[in-house]
Amino acid sequence: MNPKDKGKDNMKKIKNILSDMTSKDGNKDFDLLFLVDATGSMGSYIISAKEETKNISKELRRLYPERNFKYGYIFYRDPIDEYSDTHEIIDLTDNVNSIPEKIANIRATGGGDLPEDWAGAYKLVNEKISWRDGEKVIIHLADAGAHGKIFTLNDKYPDEERKLIQELEKCALKKINIFGYVIEEDARNSFNECSKIYRNKGGFFEVSDFCPPEMKEKMNVMNVAPMMDMNPMMNPPLHMNGMNMMNMMGNMNNINMMGHPMMNSSAPMMNMNMNMNMSMNNMQMMNNMQFQSNSISSVARILNK
Repeated sequence: MNPKDKGKDNMKKIKNILSDMTSKDGNKDFDLLFLVDATGSMGSYIISAKEETKNISKELRRLYPERNFKYGYIFYRDPIDEYSDTHEIIDLTDNVNSIPEKIANIRATGGGDLPEDWAGAYKLVNEKISWRDGEKVIIHLADAGAHGKIFTLNDKYPDEERKLIQELEKCALKKINIFGYVIEEDARNSFNECSKIYRNKGGFFEVSDFCPPEMKEKMNVMNVAPMMDMNPMMNPPLHMNGMNMMNMMGNMNNINMMGHPMMNSSAPMMNMNMNMNMSMNNMQMMNNMQFQSNSISSVARILNK
């Protein structure tokens, strides 16, 4: 099932399952916080998170008009290792139209070593987010794990392990439901360990792959293939001999065999750039659809408990 169909299926499932939008105690408040790794490697997912929030909120409001939704963000980095890094917070709000402006300038930067400051991120969850008494959900997107040896075996900041465990226990007491989405394998062990800790405290913490392996492979092919096809130096014809290679290199330097400038020598490079841009756009569109599908599906799981 492709991301678009999966998204439609999830939304249909929500609509069919839920006829009574009130929780057991009659509280209709629903707080949804996106906890997003904002270090340098997360560029495309930051864009997805920023672009799809409005679509997600509109769809949830359309399906469940009785619910009082609020949305917030924590974009975290790694000031533990990269001291210039800072976290960025957008507290819960029901004014969805204000969010794009608030997050417009957030970029994927920094990161230092491989693990990131999960302890600091969850500390902000507990101290800086204005949670209400209704349902509470965190959607955590990460491609790198947490500091602390049980989370990342070769980590050099062992004290961070205890700090993260304490913050997770506080979240469990608040009855915050957490969905951890593994973007890259480096994050998997941290998510699994956090889930064990959380469940031992009676909390709900589910770990899933953000992008199924088969889709990730397609995205990689989409990203690389156009560049290979359009650049003869990366994918030379099998019959190319030394003279042909010299001729091609001459053409690439805008000079033909007679020493005159090649008027159209830039066209292959322009075509290659255009195809690479199209590939990146396709990958971004798949990221956006997957992010929207995962977010709505996660909300449905809590509403269906």
